[in-house]
Amino acid sequence: MSPVPDHELEALRSLTGYDQTVEMDRLCRLYGIDEATLREAVTSGRPGVQTPPSQLWDTSYKDIPGLDEASPVSVPTLVDKERFRFEYDPTREAAQRREQVNQAILCSACGVPLGIPNIRPIKVTCPACLFETTYTH
Repeated sequence: MSPVPDHELEALRSLTGYDQTVEMDRLCRLYGIDEATLREAVTSGRPGVQTPPSQLWDTSYKDIPGLDEASPVSVPTLVDKERFRFEYDPTREAAQRREQVNQAILCSACGVPLGIPNIRPIKVTCPACLFETTYTH
């Protein structure tokens, strides 16, 4: 019989990894036993009973959303261009690019406003999240 009380062994069985190692070290020092004896007491205390791994969600069922619920990625969310300031870069090349901006859209991944010309199809890479998409509408 182990000198370690059952409630301590139960608490030790419920722990895993580093927490279990620290608790084993504490119990070894507290009760004056070696680690091998404590491990044997933990495994032989309840033969055949193992603590089940805790699952945060049920993985046996997978809900597949319908296609009618999904929003197409290539349809941009147009917003009023005048609400945003695209003049943060004072270079001449940036001024030429700003002259080509006719529309403002929101990035479909992160929602950052992007200024784009009205050329379609257009491949856009968001500078904030690096999400890349091609708009055809």
